[in-house]
Amino acid sequence: MKRLLIATAGLLVIGVSGLPLIGLVSSPVLVSVAQAANVEQTATFDVPGMTCALCPVTVRKAMEGVEGVRSVVVDFDSRTATVTFDPSVTTVVAIAAASANAGYPAKRAL
Repeated sequence: MKRLLIATAGLLVIGVSGLPLIGLVSSPVLVSVAQAANVEQTATFDVPGMTCALCPVTVRKAMEGVEGVRSVVVDFDSRTATVTFDPSVTTVVAIAAASANAGYPAKRAL
């Protein structure tokens, strides 16, 4: 019983001593997440040349290869690619060029 009490007290002390550190760490993380959300943009591209099941994979990999691109979702049925990217690092033109260089010309959808 004494061991359980000592172990519980020890864990409580360790847990309480870490609380101020948690408060200090979480604040900058929240600011960073908010800043990241402000710099990301999303653009949708028409990619009419996709004709087979492997085409979306090639388009996705080509667009993901552009520095600053965070994510690419390709919809084969609608022949589109939706890209989330950091505009301070890359541009819509560079992303479209990467797709074109892979053999699938892309144009920003309106």
